[in-house]
Amino acid sequence: MNVQNIDTAPSYIMKFIHGNMEQLCNIYDEGMYNNPDLDRGILVFQCSENNNTMDVQFMNDEMMEGIISKENIINIKNNSQPDKKIFFVQDLDLGCIFLLQI
Repeated sequence: MNVQNIDTAPSYIMKFIHGNMEQLCNIYDEGMYNNPDLDRGILVFQCSENNNTMDVQFMNDEMMEGIISKENIINIKNNSQPDKKIFFVQDLDLGCIFLLQI
């Protein structure tokens, strides 16, 4: 896997996030409420600019294990700022994953 650090995700992703921040925070907060045993959750985006789709879902650790390893989940959470929400954005067109802290 090729890992690269960038300052920001593609503009269409950032535009969606900024334009829907209140709803995204509500999805995250509801996910945390429904998973009281979690210290942090992850908001997962699967998107395609070509198909004009953006699917958003809160995932707990067990659900995330269907995408990445448990070790990677722990690393993501441990290396993120505790006061930030973790957005795991999978761009289906580019075949890339962007990790954002919001």
